[in-house]
Amino acid sequence: MRISTINKIFLFICMFGLTSCAVIFENNYDVMARQALFKLMKAQENYRIEHDKYASKLVQLSSHGLKYNTGIVYIEIHSASKDEYRAISLPAESSTARVFIYETSKGGYYEADEVEVSKYVLGALNFIRSEKAKQKTNTLLFSILLGSLVILGFRFVSRYKGEGNNNALISYFISLPPLGWAVAALNHLSNDVIFSSKILTLSWVAIALSLSCVLITIRWLKNKKTLSSPTPIIGLAGCSLFISLISLGSMAYTLIKYYPT
Repeated sequence: MRISTINKIFLFICMFGLTSCAVIFENNYDVMARQALFKLMKAQENYRIEHDKYASKLVQLSSHGLKYNTGIVYIEIHSASKDEYRAISLPAESSTARVFIYETSKGGYYEADEVEVSKYVLGALNFIRSEKAKQKTNTLLFSILLGSLVILGFRFVSRYKGEGNNNALISYFISLPPLGWAVAALNHLSNDVIFSSKILTLSWVAIALSLSCVLITIRWLKNKKTLSSPTPIIGLAGCSLFISLISLGSMAYTLIKYYPT
């Protein structure tokens, strides 16, 4: 492996970090509320074809495919006319302060911002915001830690690249994305979060990368004469093994506890 491979791994870490910015961990009730709104949108179009106007009451859409769990999801049609309508959907007991809206005059479907959310989520809004702030703080602190580990890795690259040390350096960088995903999963997964195919795919990718890191590091330690290797590189290899084993354990824990059976 050439040392330029480390640059590719660094780009992968950046892409992995950008992926984590997307909405991956979604509350099951939020998903149900959004799907219910999509059903309403489809039912409204069917209703308009028959009556040349949009329905102003939910009961008018019951025969046009609008079915949802009324005990979990709250839907309301705020206004409706011949050419446009506005409707909202959110969990009846929201724990995430997410509100989904369709408004023809605003271009269709969108998710409400914090200002608009405050109109619909009242009692628990401050508590929900404080919980989100804690999660953001945890994410920020770990991002700083992960960034420090990346910088540390490049310091090792600048000092010890070549001389048979490249595999140890590469395995260190390979261990970082699974660590990031493991911490994100532990921080966000719960019984109320839907275990989507995206989460499952990223978990298996993290497991594969961790196993690759373990194999590369063990093979390097076997082939390398420990006595002739710089002590910091031996320590870095041990760090890579430790990180990979921790990531594997975390992924195994989340799969066993949260994967739907």
